[in-house]
Amino acid sequence: MTTKSVTTGDAPRSTGGFRISLKLISAILVVIALGITGYMTWAKIANVPLECTNEGFINCAVVENSAWAYIVGVPTATWGMLAHLMIGSVLLLEGRQEFFTRYGVFLIFGIALFAVMYHSYLIYISVAVLRALCPWCLAAATTMLLQLITTSLRLRNALASANA
Repeated sequence: MTTKSVTTGDAPRSTGGFRISLKLISAILVVIALGITGYMTWAKIANVPLECTNEGFINCAVVENSAWAYIVGVPTATWGMLAHLMIGSVLLLEGRQEFFTRYGVFLIFGIALFAVMYHSYLIYISVAVLRALCPWCLAAATTMLLQLITTSLRLRNALASANA
């Protein structure tokens, strides 16, 4: 009986030329997202308005001062920052610890999937209830969506290599 294990889904390919790995793309997205959510968290804690036009439908002030700006007393952006820190931590531990090498891509996929669903809910609230959009919030949602897409590709590769 043979046991197949699932790895990170980022097997190196020797096709020549410059190739960037999906894991590196995920790491870059973590850095970008930490910049966005870090700024949003700092602005909320420092009680400084986000740099935004605040005119018409594009209005960060409406979004950041709404009932949806906090979850259990913690700024929503802070929860996003924590999600990206978790993803970054798992990326760092992949290849270093057996558990994360084997299941890291699944963990990241689960975190990113939940976060994208929550971002979708918040965007719906922004459009349908608040009638205002925050470009910073949309940037955070976009980076998480890109993380989900990247991780989906990594997961597909990992599952394909496990079945090979």
